[in-house]
Amino acid sequence: MINSNLKKRIVWFVNSEIERVLMNLKTGAVNKENALGSFNTLYQIASSTRDTDAMVYLCEIIEKIRSSNHRSGLFHFTEMRKESYY
Repeated sequence: MINSNLKKRIVWFVNSEIERVLMNLKTGAVNKENALGSFNTLYQIASSTRDTDAMVYLCEIIEKIRSSNHRSGLFHFTEMRKESYY
């Protein structure tokens, strides 16, 4: 069983990693396949804590990446991010 403090840290980690991977994908630091692998791993972590908000958000991101025609970086995902830096 996961205590509440650990669950809060895991939720924070998942959310911060989503933002980091989206930024890396947008700038071209990672390609489409690497980003999908990262998001799948984050989905597994979120599902282990039963964080349904993160799971739904990750499914939306994964679907958008899979349906795109891009193979390398320079994605335009500012609308997908929770907060935009631009």
